[in-house]
Amino acid sequence: MLTPFSSYSNDAQHLLIQEMQAEQQALSVLRGTTFTECLKLNSLTPALEVLTSKGTTISIRGADIYDSHTWKKFLVISNQEEVLYQLTEVGERLTKQYKSWLLNEHTARYRELSTEADLAWFERVVMLAVTRHIMEYKYEVYVTQGKKTFADPRIALEMGNLLLLNRIAKESARMVHHIVKEPAQARSIIQQFYEENYRQMHNRALISGEQLPSLPAETLPASALQLNEGEEAHE
Repeated sequence: MLTPFSSYSNDAQHLLIQEMQAEQQALSVLRGTTFTECLKLNSLTPALEVLTSKGTTISIRGADIYDSHTWKKFLVISNQEEVLYQLTEVGERLTKQYKSWLLNEHTARYRELSTEADLAWFERVVMLAVTRHIMEYKYEVYVTQGKKTFADPRIALEMGNLLLLNRIAKESARMVHHIVKEPAQARSIIQQFYEENYRQMHNRALISGEQLPSLPAETLPASALQLNEGEEAHE
């Protein structure tokens, strides 16, 4: 049950609705068993082949941008002390900082991205990676510490279902690798698991019951507005 909006001050209502909207937008684009599947579902290629300044070709993988070890290293190096389960404001700041850190401090390979299309792909992948990390952390703290990290508790339930289905699909994929020895056949079966997993998540109602009060577009966080935009997708 949602706390009635009338019990909050006007400013608090505004911030709460902003975070609710951001959570809904985030959950709608994070469906996908793996981050690679998440990229595909958002019309983003999983990797780019980039010609370097030395004339060699390197692969820039979206999964490496999402990599948990890389993310944790960034959080430590950048001395992040704020509560990291707020999509609005904190999430937007983290997205900018993570992008800058990857481009300028983490590894020189990202500095080989030079075309407008490649940089647009990189920006969207970073945005999705940060959003997915924040949503996962929201749920982790919600479950392990009992904190009310979600502005909309219904999103917490949906996030739990999403993570459960993802875990089942990943375990099924591991079993396939042990049982099916032919690589091509194993990949085909695993892809079927992922597609069925997506259908199961997609067919679930994201939000039932009352609808959130609408906010003017200019008041929504930039990340929430951009996540669903397909114009920037690098096909």
